[in-house]
Amino acid sequence: MIIRGGVNLYPAEIEQYIVRHPLIADASIFGVPDEKMGEELCAWIRLKPGAKVSEEEIVEFFENGMTE
Repeated sequence: MIIRGGVNLYPAEIEQYIVRHPLIADASIFGVPDEKMGEELCAWIRLKPGAKVSEEEIVEFFENGMTE
């Protein structure tokens, strides 16, 4: 569990979401120390063979889908 700004976040739930992206093969979410929020999210992402995706595309994927 990652505690970000007093909110409990569960890496497994975020990982299950991110691998729904058609170009992502695997992901691991973990917390890193943050002075303001206590912890911040960090993601390790492995793309499918031959796939290319920008950081901006991944951020947009999160912003568009995590609010559902």
